[in-house]
Amino acid sequence: MILKCGVNGEDREDRLIYVCHHCGMPTCEDHGWIVSADDAFDDSNAPVSRAAMHCPDCVEEYHKGAAQHHGWADPRLMQPAATSARQAQARAAGRS
Repeated sequence: MILKCGVNGEDREDRLIYVCHHCGMPTCEDHGWIVSADDAFDDSNAPVSRAAMHCPDCVEEYHKGAAQHHGWADPRLMQPAATSARQAQARAAGRS
């Protein structure tokens, strides 16, 4: 099955398609927006929020001013992991 991104109509045979959790519009990682702290998915009493995919219209309507990014993985979370891996490799190389 070939799904199309609802934002621009591109066939996304090679990529995942997500749906906006507000309106259900299909969107790809390139055109959808992730809100990292969407309280709609916070079902605990602890101060923890969950990430959610949004179409451009719903992110503007419901989450204006919230931290948001394209792509499912939060780039702020990926950077420290990559840095830690490089540091571990450098330490291992120094011990050899």
